[in-house]
Amino acid sequence: MKKKQNSMHYAWKIMIACIFLKLGNGGAITAITGNFVTPIVRDLGCQVSQFTMIVSIEAISMAFFYTAAAKILTTKRIGLVMGLASIAEVVGIALMSFYSSVHMFYISGVIIGVAQAFTGLVAVPILINMWFHKKAGTVLGIVVAVNGAATVGYGLLSAQLIVHFGWRTAYLILAGMAFLFTVPAVFCLVKSPAEAGCQPYGAEDAPPAGSNSPNAGASSTWGLSRRAAFRSPALYFAWIACLCYSIGSGVSGYVSTFSTMEVGQTITFGAQAGMLLNIGWIACSIILGRINDKFGVKAGLLWGAVFTAIGYSTMLYGIQRPALILPAAFAVGLGNSMYQVQCPLLVRTVVGEREYSSIWSIMMVANSLIGGGLYSSIGLIYDKTGSYYGAFIMACALYIGALVIGSAAVSAGQRLRAKAS
Repeated sequence: MKKKQNSMHYAWKIMIACIFLKLGNGGAITAITGNFVTPIVRDLGCQVSQFTMIVSIEAISMAFFYTAAAKILTTKRIGLVMGLASIAEVVGIALMSFYSSVHMFYISGVIIGVAQAFTGLVAVPILINMWFHKKAGTVLGIVVAVNGAATVGYGLLSAQLIVHFGWRTAYLILAGMAFLFTVPAVFCLVKSPAEAGCQPYGAEDAPPAGSNSPNAGASSTWGLSRRAAFRSPALYFAWIACLCYSIGSGVSGYVSTFSTMEVGQTITFGAQAGMLLNIGWIACSIILGRINDKFGVKAGLLWGAVFTAIGYSTMLYGIQRPALILPAAFAVGLGNSMYQVQCPLLVRTVVGEREYSSIWSIMMVANSLIGGGLYSSIGLIYDKTGSYYGAFIMACALYIGALVIGSAAVSAGQRLRAKAS
């Protein structure tokens, strides 16, 4: 009996599997454009926009398979499904080494996009929701932080691989690394609670429905049916907040460009700003998950609004004082995990666990299409006005709006939970 009590709960093995998923496929996929743009455009004689179109194709393919992924992941052997999807992602990356035309890269865009529907922004929250009735925010934050660190690491690594081996070999090496980190871990470790023969972590002491605990919505087994959820104003409040984060988070992608184009600093300075932004993002992911678990979702919403406002206002003040740009970029990063961490936790709190997977997958279709579709339009603000001032103010407004609307959604969800009890 003592040995059983001291053994690791299987839920922590799920967290380890998610970490390896991000250390392998997650990081490699973020690096498939970036440093590869210049050598591929030169070798194939194509335009930059033609090559980077793979990102849009990937996002659209992923979005259209979200609902199917949610159903399959919750009804089939989840480890087998995620494992096969991980292999498909590796194949998609490896194939890019052999293409002789820019249009052939779109094949990998479709393969990787469809596979990511089963391993990415929908799949990981579903898996964590399946296994963690407690500490879900902390675990999700850690996994997102690892993804952020992997993004930085693979970005630096891909540059060195391209320089020393060429872009074609670099793709094969990235694919091999992704396979070694991700595929064995997913096939060996990822299971549902039923397959593992144990209860989710925290199931034995989940608070009763209607509890006033900050984590009541995340830990309780209460939940709305999908039909009831989509008839509830609380869900649409939460959805609007998620859309605010989806659009607003795209503004941070222009921090480096702001540093070089508007402030007039060097490319190296802009790269430093981008690095500090990513470091802040990693720290935010860990801290934000812990805040949600300890103090509740409203506290997490407040965190994002405060640091986003501080970061962008300091950045605008730094137009005439460039030394402020670097700490401002870090502050922006401290509010930059709201879309990946806060949104799924907000929705789970509002609708409960009953049909969370199905509801979240439907919401993510719109979140991805709208957020991704509007990303390039943020650059139009600079094209039309000659400044990123409007974009930064828009981001602050969206995050503050998400705080107000998201808090209203949480309160409405608490009333629904209390009524059900």
